[in-house]
Amino acid sequence: MLANTTKQKLRDGKPVFGCTVQFDDPFITEVIGAAGFDFILIDGQHAPLDGEKIFKMTRGFAPTESQVIVRVVWNETWLINQALDMGADGVIIPLPNTADEVRRAVKAAKYPPKGVRSNGPRKTDHLGGFGEYQARANEETIVWPQIESQEAIDNIDEILQVEGIDGIMVGPSDLAYSLGLQPPDLLGHPKAEEAIQFILDKCDEHGVPWGMFTQPFEVAEKWLRRGGKIVTVGSDYGFITSGAATAVSGARRVIDSL
Repeated sequence: MLANTTKQKLRDGKPVFGCTVQFDDPFITEVIGAAGFDFILIDGQHAPLDGEKIFKMTRGFAPTESQVIVRVVWNETWLINQALDMGADGVIIPLPNTADEVRRAVKAAKYPPKGVRSNGPRKTDHLGGFGEYQARANEETIVWPQIESQEAIDNIDEILQVEGIDGIMVGPSDLAYSLGLQPPDLLGHPKAEEAIQFILDKCDEHGVPWGMFTQPFEVAEKWLRRGGKIVTVGSDYGFITSGAATAVSGARRVIDSL
């Protein structure tokens, strides 16, 4: 029987890792899908991806064993419904600040009686087909709200007690902005690091898996060793740009030595 292995690993206390994708090119989805990530995060918030493109991407990742998680544009019921109907195994919710806002997201991701999700999935084979999908979606679907504001930190205990969340994701840049920091001190500033550690400690206290957008890999390793359970270790954009930069640097080094 097909199952959400990312969700099961987190339930078993095991960490999971993934990468972020922003391009709907079929070659990129093929390469990323075959790489072996636990989950693939389609960034619908910060990339020009509408429902049709998300559908193409989830279809492109279908042959893989990686779960597909969509970060929706905003905490709106129809956006969450759309992402799941297009075939996502779960959703990430940007910028919820209160427990009530997180509850609204969970309800949007669940069919009645647990929620208000409308029935009309377009991709169901990842949970066994149309009829079985509806029977199992509430249990198998992932919901990860993001913690990325001082207000969310102030409400962290109530947020972490919301039934139906499967973990949280820290948005480090927006969190740093909320704390009053400015570039170039958004990432790695002691004030931000202290806030992130506080969130992780609260997650441990409540038994909720902690995650963060962590790249390069050294950042992911640091937070995994501190007890984090969900990390991103790169992106399609980053893999392309770093590969290109490495090739250019190598070529220039050889040419300049001639």
